[in-house]
Amino acid sequence: MEPQFRRPRCVRRLGLLAGVLALCTYTWQAPGQHSSGDAFAAAEVAQLRSTWRDASAVAMQGGNRRQNRRNHPKKCHPKFQEARFKKWTLDTPAFVQRLFFCPEANLEDWSHTLKLNFPEGEDDVVTEEEVMEYFTSDEYKPEAVIVGHQMPHEEVKHTYVHFSCNAHAKKARKEKDGGAIGKASEVKLVYTDEKKWIRLRDGVSLAGGFWGQRSRWMKAYGTEAYKGFRGHEPAVATGVRNHWYYPED
Repeated sequence: MEPQFRRPRCVRRLGLLAGVLALCTYTWQAPGQHSSGDAFAAAEVAQLRSTWRDASAVAMQGGNRRQNRRNHPKKCHPKFQEARFKKWTLDTPAFVQRLFFCPEANLEDWSHTLKLNFPEGEDDVVTEEEVMEYFTSDEYKPEAVIVGHQMPHEEVKHTYVHFSCNAHAKKARKEKDGGAIGKASEVKLVYTDEKKWIRLRDGVSLAGGFWGQRSRWMKAYGTEAYKGFRGHEPAVATGVRNHWYYPED
């Protein structure tokens, strides 16, 4: 039978005494409380770790896939499903919007008004009677004439001649372009937007106002739209209006 080795009693007592002393000298702290030394050491470690992370070319920058899934969900996430379906219902794709795009009216096919340009120094030598007589023929006759109109930014004056229809304006431009009117040696004829003529006729400035460029469905001036384009009324049937600008209701 092998002998049993046992520690001396004094050694066991010394070990127990050392444990009691260590327990008595331990500084107890409440949860969440740290000493200033621990905080300083933690700050140094955090700064050191941050320096290592910034210097690393493959660091994750403190992020992980679980955080990205929670903080940055994909657009097809189930919680976005209702909003996505509503957007599909109310949204009109760009390729569909292009099908309903309506360009501005071509002046040659729709304008009733001609703008007269004279050589330098001869822009204010013609009278209304001379212009009316010059554009009067057996086939057409002007309805109204405005002489000597000048924009604030222009250095010359212009004259406007308005006809009852586009066909008369076309014939007059073809036959009278380049001729002499009274004391003016030559006149150059160009088509004019009918909205400009309506503004001139009613005494409204041609200069751009606060609203900027006007939409096709808006009237020549003011905030009213043409019939069928107002928000509180249904759209007019196709073919009801046979002109871009007339009638002016």
